[in-house]
Amino acid sequence: MTKKKDPKDSKNTTTESREPKEIITLGGTAITGAGKLTRSNFFRFIGHNLDDYDDVKLSKDEAVRIHHHIQKLSTGSAAMIPMYCGGPRCPFADRCPLQAIGKAPLGKQCLIEVQLMKEWIIRYFDEYDIDPNNFTEISMINELAEIEVMLMRLNMNLAKRENSELVIDQVVGIANDGQTPLVQKNVSPFMELKDRLQSRKSKIIKLMVGDRQEKYKKEAALKVKIDSDPSSKMSAMRSKLDELSREVDAFQKGEESQQSSGLSPQSIIDAEFEDE
Repeated sequence: MTKKKDPKDSKNTTTESREPKEIITLGGTAITGAGKLTRSNFFRFIGHNLDDYDDVKLSKDEAVRIHHHIQKLSTGSAAMIPMYCGGPRCPFADRCPLQAIGKAPLGKQCLIEVQLMKEWIIRYFDEYDIDPNNFTEISMINELAEIEVMLMRLNMNLAKRENSELVIDQVVGIANDGQTPLVQKNVSPFMELKDRLQSRKSKIIKLMVGDRQEKYKKEAALKVKIDSDPSSKMSAMRSKLDELSREVDAFQKGEESQQSSGLSPQSIIDAEFEDE
């Protein structure tokens, strides 16, 4: 008779306890409400080969907060771009609809920027048909959405009255009298930053073969002809117009030759023929 194996004799003792945990450490251990020390996989996605985090003890609520924070960062640093709401102290409070109705999320990430980032990431995902498992492409998409947020902030700064002239007065020296400052007109730093962001955005799009020039190079390399190319459509339309013009000219010449002979189409129809 085969003896049944006692589960207690099994060497596999790493199964996580299902008892509610009161204290959780980053090192993979936990303490239950009954005071029992057990293992925890709550932070199993953290690699900590160099340091020991067993001394960092977190309550259940603290552990959930840290867990969500690390998960957010795991998708890329762009998740931290939305600024934190300062209510009336926000530089864009006068344009915030939540501040206008008294429901600004003080101390939390700006709800407007968070939602816009999600929307832009989804749009870029659809436009470039991104593989969710391709970390490199996801990083590029996140950076594009990040640039969109910063461009929005720059545009809102440029919309302010003090920045609307797009130039600033910068002191470059002092006159010979030792008192009068010498002022020079320079391009607004907001415009310079906007130009840098646009250049970075264009570079990323080129890397993803997302602009017309790169697509044309790709099609030329693969010897692929796209019917939707605007230049091809214009060429086809021009050929049709030329052909139609030739037909009209031929028709007009035929009418002129009939008029010169003294016979019109109607006169030919109405003519009476006599038998010989």
